[in-house]
Amino acid sequence: MLHNVVVHLKNSTILRGHYRADDSSIQPSAIPSDLPISMTIEPENGSPAVTFNLEDAKAVFFVHSFTGSPSQQDVRFFDSLSIHPYLWVRVTFQDGEIMEGRVSNDIDLLIKNAFRLFPVDELTNNRCLFLPKGSLRSFQIIGLLEEQSSQLEVA
Repeated sequence: MLHNVVVHLKNSTILRGHYRADDSSIQPSAIPSDLPISMTIEPENGSPAVTFNLEDAKAVFFVHSFTGSPSQQDVRFFDSLSIHPYLWVRVTFQDGEIMEGRVSNDIDLLIKNAFRLFPVDELTNNRCLFLPKGSLRSFQIIGLLEEQSSQLEVA
């Protein structure tokens, strides 16, 4: 299945073309749920295909058409709101155990191999857990939290 994509690379290069998804069983309008480490784009102008590593991309946009609107401004509802420092999350481990706790609301949650989970119950013996992402079956954000304890360790 071919998808129209615009790829912004970290080096400021922009690629416009078609990405051929391997999964033909998905609906024609469906967007892939994941992308490969290495992607090949067939440029819209018919030039030879371009292959790039996903880690070199700033973002891959799945678009309706290649004609964008320079005057378009993204809608951002929450610009005036403060950002909460913590997320209340529920994690399910591969073995089915479920645990809830607080995690820092920052980029480390996305880029690190493991993240810190602070127990909701401050009377527990556990001060903090490091959870390797590969040990999880699911991760759900339940809500937003302000700092609740002077004992909460940050940094």
